[in-house]
Amino acid sequence: MKTLTINLIGIYMIVAMAACQGSHRHVVIKTGDNYNMTCIEYWGRVVFNTEGTGILHISPNGSVKYSHDNQQLVAESDYRGHITYRINGGEKEQQLSPPEKLFVASAIKEMIKHGHNDH
Repeated sequence: MKTLTINLIGIYMIVAMAACQGSHRHVVIKTGDNYNMTCIEYWGRVVFNTEGTGILHISPNGSVKYSHDNQQLVAESDYRGHITYRINGGEKEQQLSPPEKLFVASAIKEMIKHGHNDH
């Protein structure tokens, strides 16, 4: 009886982890050396547009962080899926200026180049 209980708990845990895997995944990609470092970190699912220049979707309460040298992008989704951006430690914003859009596009191309492939 004790073995059956332990087996059922194990099966329950495997099923629960499989059910949650898509929305709670955490991925970290780091490349470079002491002089030229790129770090990509995201929680949940991040989907880029087909051109690889914009973010179409971030799963609710998910985020993506990108940093290269002294530049940083943080894009976060609230529980409704609305995305806000923070560039180089600035204020959160939903609408980006043309130079900010170029930076985001460049960052996304680097993320894809380094292995992020949801698009």
